[in-house]
Amino acid sequence: MGGEASGAPGWLALLYLVAALALRCSTFGNPNVEADDQFYALVGQRMHDGLLPYVDMWDRKPLGLFAIYYLIAGISRSAVAYQITATLFAAATAWVVYAITAGMMATGGADPAQAAPRRGAVLAGLAYLLLLGPFAGAGGQAPVFYNLFVALAAWLVWRAGPVLARGGVPAGVWGAMALAGLAISVKETALFEAGFLGLWVLWCLQRGGMRGGALVAHAVGFALVGAAPLLATALPYLITHHWPEYWQAMVTSNLIKSQVLKNYRYSTTFILGSALRMVPLLPLALAGLMLGWRAMRGSAPLVFLVGWLVAAVLGYLSLWNFAPHYLLPLLVPLCVAAGLVFARAEGGTLAFAATACAALFWYNPTDRAWNLHAIASTAALAEAVERHDHGRGLLVFEGPVSLYTLTNRPFLSPLVFPHHLNFALERNVSHLDTDAEVDRILARRPGAVVMTLAPLSLPANIYAWVRVRAYVRGCGPCLWHDALSSP
Repeated sequence: MGGEASGAPGWLALLYLVAALALRCSTFGNPNVEADDQFYALVGQRMHDGLLPYVDMWDRKPLGLFAIYYLIAGISRSAVAYQITATLFAAATAWVVYAITAGMMATGGADPAQAAPRRGAVLAGLAYLLLLGPFAGAGGQAPVFYNLFVALAAWLVWRAGPVLARGGVPAGVWGAMALAGLAISVKETALFEAGFLGLWVLWCLQRGGMRGGALVAHAVGFALVGAAPLLATALPYLITHHWPEYWQAMVTSNLIKSQVLKNYRYSTTFILGSALRMVPLLPLALAGLMLGWRAMRGSAPLVFLVGWLVAAVLGYLSLWNFAPHYLLPLLVPLCVAAGLVFARAEGGTLAFAATACAALFWYNPTDRAWNLHAIASTAALAEAVERHDHGRGLLVFEGPVSLYTLTNRPFLSPLVFPHHLNFALERNVSHLDTDAEVDRILARRPGAVVMTLAPLSLPANIYAWVRVRAYVRGCGPCLWHDALSSP
């Protein structure tokens, strides 16, 4: 069990970097690739201006994610800066996917039908890069960053197998727990994968002869190391007396949102549409089912991989949300599983071809024209805001939040992300009363309001829409722009 992964050659790192650039460079410079990305970038930028997440800019994401964007904004506030950084993270994750896959096939994960283990591992990394686009991972979504931390943690844990089997705990295991903790500080749902890795290590130690107090001490140590990054991000809020806002954002709001989603009845059309978006995962899901069946024979690499997959799926299900980007954490273990299938002499190459075709059907990496139009139209909208807001402020009610970056306009409310105002499922999830906050914003008489003619985020917050529309129609010199004209 475990063992050294097959060495990943330097040329492979270059291959994955070139592939990542080829698949993502058409989006460079477009701040509207994903709504979430531009908001994270905005928070990172305004942190440099002294604003505090959860207090001055509200969201549920952990501070680790905003810290990444804060560091990027320290270099450049251009969208290209975080897009290139995300590309580097994606390429690095693909390299780790290769290393895990190759290592597993070298230590018992292969079967006689796997005639080309290195080919399977190389294709596993490429599959990861191909599948980011269809699941809204072509930009800087949170999993594009923390998938690297989880993948590295899994790799370190797997490599430590022989030492763990003798009851030893190499430094790499402690490093894996720290990396898992970093992933949790970027997105809380990484807790499931982190928990699996910790339990796997403890199981290996128990099999290696560790018992009683020593095992409990290591369990506590792993938990503390894993919790350290999240605890470190909480400390500033405790010191500055903003603990209530932090706790509400990290814990209370997530519980409220989960309950709201559990009680919400999705339409049949929405469910079918979400199911269709999962089509690119079908070849990988079949690979996972095959390995799950084979894992029943007790092969350690497959048991590890199936356990990891189950943990990632539990993280996804815990969200009660069908948005495509929530599937991104599943890609790492699924691509490793698929790599074991891609290595098969019969059908391996065909399986990769099916995966690639499914990915490219849902995401076109060559559509630079659409991105250029988005860049130009967003710039034109920003210019219109600057011309017409008369110094009275900007409200992006339904539209690109990157306008705050492009115009450098201040926020009229901590509820900066449009969903937190216009979306019924986000109503009163923050520590602020959403409808009262809408009234407070409109009382400040914003000079420019950006919104669509009809709600895009359904179900809509009807109170907010009625109030904002009434204000716009009677505001005189205000700029009312239909954001639907901008991609």
